[in-house]
Amino acid sequence: MAVPEATLDHAASAVDALAERDFSRISDDELLATIRAAERLKRKVESLDHPLIAEVDARNLPGRHVVRGTAVFLSGLLRISPREARLRVVRAREFGPRVVVTGEVLRPLLPQVAAGRAAGNLTAQHGDVIARSLDRLHARVPVERIDEAERFLVAKARDFDATMLAGIARQLVDTLDPDGILADEHEQRRRRQVSLSPIANGMFRISGDLDAETSAAAMTVLHSLAAPKAGEEADPRSAGQRLHDALGSVLKLALRSGSLPSAGGIPATVLITMTAEQFVSGTGHAVTSFGHRIRVSQALRLTGQASLGWVVQGSKGAVLAFGRQHRIASQSQTLALIARDTGCAFPGCTAPPEWTERHHVVPWRAGGPTDLDNLCLLCDFHHDRIDSGGWRVVMRDGLPWFVPPAWIDPARQPRRNERP
Repeated sequence: MAVPEATLDHAASAVDALAERDFSRISDDELLATIRAAERLKRKVESLDHPLIAEVDARNLPGRHVVRGTAVFLSGLLRISPREARLRVVRAREFGPRVVVTGEVLRPLLPQVAAGRAAGNLTAQHGDVIARSLDRLHARVPVERIDEAERFLVAKARDFDATMLAGIARQLVDTLDPDGILADEHEQRRRRQVSLSPIANGMFRISGDLDAETSAAAMTVLHSLAAPKAGEEADPRSAGQRLHDALGSVLKLALRSGSLPSAGGIPATVLITMTAEQFVSGTGHAVTSFGHRIRVSQALRLTGQASLGWVVQGSKGAVLAFGRQHRIASQSQTLALIARDTGCAFPGCTAPPEWTERHHVVPWRAGGPTDLDNLCLLCDFHHDRIDSGGWRVVMRDGLPWFVPPAWIDPARQPRRNERP
């Protein structure tokens, strides 16, 4: 048995023995000391990735196994996600040893961070914060100042978590380079990026780096739309949920605008694949053209906002038929709705027409026509909750009235949005 493997087996046995210990019998001080020691051990074990992955690179194992890149190689070898594999490769190249073509071993790009990681004093997130911050300085600040900055941030990382350290690092960068990165639009454009990654339960995680102009616009628009909604009770959404819903409103506005570029002469279309039974019942899961699973009920809520095409497939995936495509209310119908409802028609809501959606009183999939006497304007918040919240819309003399649930009004007297 190779010595490194025997060493790792011995370490694993020690961890197993520790995990079987009855911690209820130790004092508070001993418990806290054990937690801190376990955290240092965990960080040390994580730092083993750096020399190991560096050696994988040095031996060109991905190329010898006919795999495109070290991250793809690690993802398959360790059954970790591509994103996690990419992170580990980046960290190994920043914090691990480097081997040049001649075989000479050079010190890590960030030697003090590497030493802190190996000692168990820094988390991977600490290292990421320091690496990103120093990267902003490399082309603008002398090397000796960067070494000093690295030493300073490593010392601060012993006292603060990664979030606090990021704030300290921003102040440091602004101090060392007060006229640099904020004024450099070219550098901001080079680093701009946004990604959407699938996570559990059919949801997606959005992350990215916005340039100053885009972030200013995003903060202004999203925060203006993320204010708590007035209603019968306090808005139950958290600040993060309100920002999410504000982003959804902006995207739906773009869908409704009709100004999105076409592909091959076809207007921007939400293409949903489902069965005819799902289309009629409104239940189950459908699939978008991006491979994203979405509830049929969610997909059909888009019918009043954008083009929607549905495809019926056979058991082996062959296309049997195309469903009809539904267009949003015409421009003249929309202008008439704005003149009639003057914004969200829900009682008490003040959302302006620009942030409303066309709601079919009788659902389109149930045969409801796209006619003025079957449409009203609702903001994104109320459009998503009108059915689940127990409210019902009825048309009286060509005007939308809202019947509240019994818990709000036992008599269920219809209400109107009495705008000034």
